[in-house]
Amino acid sequence: MAQLVEYLGDEQLNVALIAEQDKKKLLVSDARGRRSKLPPDKVLFRHSAASIEELSGRLDALQRDVDVPLLWETLVAEEDVGPREAVELARVYFDDDSEVHASAVFRALLAERLHFRRRGRTFEPRSAEELEQLRQQRESEERAERELAELSAALKKKPGPEHCQRLERFLRHGGDRQLVTVLEGMGRDPAREAFNLLLRAGHLPRSADMEVIQANLKPALPEEVIAHAAGLELPADHPAPLSSSFSIDDPETREVDDALSVRQEGELVRVDVDIADVATLVRSGDPVDVEAQRRATTVYLPTGTYLMLPERLGCDLLSLHAGQPRSALRTTAWIDAQGEVQRYELSRTTVSGERRLNYEGADALLARGPDSEDPTAEALVLLDRTARLLAARRRAAGSLSFQQREFKIHVSADGEEITVKPIPHSSPSRALVAEMMILTNGLAARFAEERGIPIIYRVQPPPADKPPDIDPGDPAAFAKLRGLLAPATLSLQPAKHCGLGLEGYTQASSPLRRYTDLVIQRQLQAGLSGETPPYTAEGLLKVLATAEATERETKRLEATVTLRWALEHVSRLEDRASLSAWVLDAVAGGYKAMLCCCGATGLLLDSAPREPGERVTVAVKSIKPRQGGLRMVPA
Repeated sequence: MAQLVEYLGDEQLNVALIAEQDKKKLLVSDARGRRSKLPPDKVLFRHSAASIEELSGRLDALQRDVDVPLLWETLVAEEDVGPREAVELARVYFDDDSEVHASAVFRALLAERLHFRRRGRTFEPRSAEELEQLRQQRESEERAERELAELSAALKKKPGPEHCQRLERFLRHGGDRQLVTVLEGMGRDPAREAFNLLLRAGHLPRSADMEVIQANLKPALPEEVIAHAAGLELPADHPAPLSSSFSIDDPETREVDDALSVRQEGELVRVDVDIADVATLVRSGDPVDVEAQRRATTVYLPTGTYLMLPERLGCDLLSLHAGQPRSALRTTAWIDAQGEVQRYELSRTTVSGERRLNYEGADALLARGPDSEDPTAEALVLLDRTARLLAARRRAAGSLSFQQREFKIHVSADGEEITVKPIPHSSPSRALVAEMMILTNGLAARFAEERGIPIIYRVQPPPADKPPDIDPGDPAAFAKLRGLLAPATLSLQPAKHCGLGLEGYTQASSPLRRYTDLVIQRQLQAGLSGETPPYTAEGLLKVLATAEATERETKRLEATVTLRWALEHVSRLEDRASLSAWVLDAVAGGYKAMLCCCGATGLLLDSAPREPGERVTVAVKSIKPRQGGLRMVPA
């Protein structure tokens, strides 16, 4: 008969044949013939048998005879239920404490692990309360494992409506550890896997963007917000409206924040900038205000617009549409021939615009020059001349004039049609409007400082190095200049905004689409009426800092989604082997470059010496629109 031993390894009893032994070690061989050394004190049971197979068969048969719950009931009925060795338990159950019976009990308790707790070589019966808790825990774990298996099987097929809703909730709000576990088994990025599943299931349109869903952006506002907006009306007894000569916007703009008028008064030019009076209807803390604070800004994406305010307010009752009486916060400035503001005033009023222009139409009127038969053309020319004087004065004060190349990208609802239109960086009407908004915001900051009204100022320190003279439309120069400037920061105290060349600056010119501007507008209006401003300085900083953080995230979202669709546009071009690109900067592996056709940026794999701003002809080597990946090589 062979001499066999059992020892514990990997939480199970292993059987081995003794090949050699001395006082310090045993040389044993397992069923596969693999040899190992085993200290004698690690042996739990010793047997004599014809073979390992024969012993294992006997032990398996005895183990199957062990009714662990019955053994537990027998022991807990006794007063002493402390830890016991397997031989003692074999004596209780089998009335036999032989090695094979002790081993059978040991094996049964190792396999069951519910009724007994193992402590080394001994086993202790659990209490009835502990047993019930453990049973519930195991049932919960088994149920979770079943659910996990069912979820995994369902997602590997085409997910149904219920699973699609769960996947979308995960993308919007996170959490759902069980779902993450399954998705991690399908790929490295759970969010990307969830999004792809929703696309394949048809739950999302092909034009959907994962980042938009993750930002929890929805075109529709909550029902309570829509209901509150539906109950708001403009005052019926408003005073006779003053005239605003015109507004200038993109043709598709629906939120008209501003309107302009201008006339010569002696040696001075009077400019009126009217800003939509949003605070008239949107009160701090009401449902519309709470949702506007959460959204922080209107989001403009190639696939659609996500309004900050309900359409009834932002695009209708509060928007400065031509021919419609609307409440406005008017900034009036009298400007001399050197571009200096001689005096100014802020007032709340009712206005009615005479004409709405788009930028192309305004540029055409400016190109035509003064026209006595068209008062708008006359006004535009005067306003353009005044804007140039204001800009020159700011440049003399150290402002930096540069502009990023931008493209307007529109995607059809089904994602099949993509149109790309460059925004003219040299458009005089765009420069005119921008200058009027800078004027308005600078005077709002001055007004608040002079009257001690708490507002948040935007300040920017001067660059460490003197910026070079550049072509304002050069994208490489834009990137370089932006790198020289420290970002503007929020401050409770007025200080210089060096990028704009102003002693004080705030933002209050877009209250229909930026929550921070609405907050500042409320402060200014309180100062005008002699009321206590609704926000203290500290409260103001807290509100605006939160809104600023959301606004920054929104800008990143807009940049990411715009790049995706610009790359999608490039991927559909018939000729991708001879595209024009600007070199922006040297980077590892080559250069960062921007395609001239759509503004998409990527890596130009090129070892030749290149200068920022240089135009080169490139071919697309690889492109991954959803990942924002673009690699180019010289054509």
